[in-house]
Amino acid sequence: MGLYLAIAVRAFRRATAYRSAYLAGIITNAFFGALVCFVYQALYAAGGTVAGLTLHDAISYAWATQALISVGAGWITSTEISGSIATGDVITDLYRPWSFYLYWLSRSLGERTFNLLFRGALTYLIGVLYFGARVPGPGELLAFAPAIALAMLVSFSFSFVVNLSAFWLLDATGVILMANVLLSFFSGFLLPLAFFPPAIQAIARALPFQAITSLPAQIFLGQIRGPAVAEALALQLFWAVALAALALAVQAVAMRKVVVQGG
Repeated sequence: MGLYLAIAVRAFRRATAYRSAYLAGIITNAFFGALVCFVYQALYAAGGTVAGLTLHDAISYAWATQALISVGAGWITSTEISGSIATGDVITDLYRPWSFYLYWLSRSLGERTFNLLFRGALTYLIGVLYFGARVPGPGELLAFAPAIALAMLVSFSFSFVVNLSAFWLLDATGVILMANVLLSFFSGFLLPLAFFPPAIQAIARALPFQAITSLPAQIFLGQIRGPAVAEALALQLFWAVALAALALAVQAVAMRKVVVQGG
């Protein structure tokens, strides 16, 4: 495991070289976060609650989801794997003396950890300073740590499977776009899942995407508390294991395809 830790650390350090890109990302996130907040302020102009959420809850949730873009909450942020498949460079990676899955997972965790600490934290800080987004307490931060770790695992495995579709397609762009639509809509990134009709909520709760965005955001904001936190973490763990197993199965099929075709 020391090898994969070293890969993650190297990816973390490499990410620090792109501070200007992350700064541009923060500005973009802040713009859309503010835009969503203005919409919520108009929606709540008469006061009261919507689906059990106050204006303060909705604004805090908007900034939490903008911050979680840093770990892939809104869409698939990396297409390097599908790109390497298209160019044929993936053959070299597949036959190196390490796990192809764990190599890319380590890279992803290193990059996303830096992204969360820099882009995600500063994005949410803007929401706190200018829109009064909720400041989580120590207990909520403690519960958020495993929640965000599991969210990154689920997000990576989903992205990995989608990227591997390039083994069977001339261009995986369409699949990636469709996956992004599903992720943005059913994860609770665009709107809190509580705002959706019951039938849509039921579909969203049967899919893995809420484990990437909605659950960690609600835990961070204290909207999930007490025994419900353990239930949410258990659900995230289930999807992390299930999607990792699916990713490894798809990888195994892809490797057989490479061997059969003489790769």
